[in-house]
Amino acid sequence: MRLLIVNPNTSHATNARIRAVAAPLVGECDDFEVLSAPSGIELIESVAQSAATIPAVLSVVDERHREVDAIVIGAFSDPGLTEARRVASCPVFGISESAMETAAGMAERFAIITLNAELRDAIAANAVAYGYAGPLTGVRILPWSVATVSVAPSAYRKAFAEACMQAVAEDGAGAVIIGGGPLSGIADAIAGELPVPVLDGVRCAVEMALASGPPAS
Repeated sequence: MRLLIVNPNTSHATNARIRAVAAPLVGECDDFEVLSAPSGIELIESVAQSAATIPAVLSVVDERHREVDAIVIGAFSDPGLTEARRVASCPVFGISESAMETAAGMAERFAIITLNAELRDAIAANAVAYGYAGPLTGVRILPWSVATVSVAPSAYRKAFAEACMQAVAEDGAGAVIIGGGPLSGIADAIAGELPVPVLDGVRCAVEMALASGPPAS
């Protein structure tokens, strides 16, 4: 299985966090690569920045899709996902759509914890497009920028855990998604502290990509 994970931002730290989540999931016979799209945007903090990465994401997909068995787009706004599926000859997975599908399969209701209030409407719109608006209880936004949290995600672990608990207690969420490529690893770090599944979008997308398998020879 040859898997390509395209990080729509140019943050090397985000690449490392995505790689750390994906590496334990792939088998010895699998080959995977994490690379940044040449977007020129270090961290996506707005709807406009997310949209601005789409041409760069598609350029990577167009260049590499014949070389791999599946592609994952590693930003929670799923920039370019629909367009990439039109271009690629292999399956393409978005970490937001994959997380929502996984959560909806685990619980009747799920919540999303992320950063940047401006992205709330975009995430909610994606939930509608993906068919998960019903089970989504809401999108909780923590009061820091991606850039701030990305410097030291472990320092915000308690805040994410508390937000997850609030989503369970107040919203009735039976699963919680931590949304964002730069936030990769936080869900796994706090999963043992929560009474419901805590999902990492990268993990969900990689698991789905691996399950799709290479094409029969």
